[in-house]
Amino acid sequence: MNKASSLTVVGSGIKFVSHLTTEARVYIEQSERVLYLINEPAMKEWIKKTNPKAESLDELYVKHRLRLHCYRAITDYILETLYQGCHVCVVIYGHPAVFAQPGLDAVIKAKKEGYDARVLPGISAEDCLFADCLIDPGTYGCQSFEATDFLIREKNYDPNCYLILWQVGSIGALDHPRNHDNSNGINLLKIALEKKYPTSHEIILYEAAQYPHFDPRLDNITLDNLTKAAITSLTTLCIPPLAKTPIDMNMLKALNINIEDLK
Repeated sequence: MNKASSLTVVGSGIKFVSHLTTEARVYIEQSERVLYLINEPAMKEWIKKTNPKAESLDELYVKHRLRLHCYRAITDYILETLYQGCHVCVVIYGHPAVFAQPGLDAVIKAKKEGYDARVLPGISAEDCLFADCLIDPGTYGCQSFEATDFLIREKNYDPNCYLILWQVGSIGALDHPRNHDNSNGINLLKIALEKKYPTSHEIILYEAAQYPHFDPRLDNITLDNLTKAAITSLTTLCIPPLAKTPIDMNMLKALNINIEDLK
C-alpha cells in the first residue's frame, strides 16, 4: 500500500455547514488536496476558505453532453490526483455514496489498486425526508428508486411500503437537464403509479431545506394532481403506503409470536 497517498470521499450534507460531520471537517481542513463537487455557492466558498488548495470539479461536470461521461471524467481526475502521491479529500453534496457515482467509483478502483481509500457517511436528502415527514422506514418498510430507472425497468414494488422516487424533475434526461421538458416524463410516471394507487391517494412533494432555520418544502397533493404540480430539480416524490401488509399467520406461529403483542 502506498502510504504517501490516500483517498477519502466525504459528504457536505444538505444543510449548509451544519450537516458536516466532525470527521469530514477534519479531512477537508487537513488533506493535501481537496476536490469538491457541490451545487450550493455558500458551501463552495466555505470549502475554499477552509482549505486554500481546494479545487472545484464543476468544469468536468459539464465537460460532456451525457452526464454518464462527465461522471467518468470526474472519477478519472480524482484517481489522477491520487496517483500524484498525496492525501486527497473529495467533497460531495449530501451523502457521498447516494446519487454520487464518481466518488464511489474512484474509491472502489483505488482500493483494488491497493490504496488507502474510504467513503465517510454523510446526511442525505433521504435522511432529511425521514425527519421532516416524520417517517420511520421500519414501520411499513421503504423502497427507494431513481425515477427514470423506476420507469424503464418496470420496478416491481409493494404499495404497502413507502415509495420514494428521486430526480422526478428530470425524468428521461441523460444529458444536463437545465432546460429539460419534464411534462412527458411526469405524465408517464403518473400513469405507471395509477396501476397500483387510486388517483385520490395522497402523495408528498419534498425538498430539503438547504440552510439552517429554513423550512423544507412539504406539499401534500393527490396523485391525480401530480402532472399539475410544480416540480424542480430538487423535488423528491414520497408516496405513503396504502395499508399495512397482512400478517402471515403461519410464519407468526413458526416464530412463536403472539399476535396480541403486535397491537
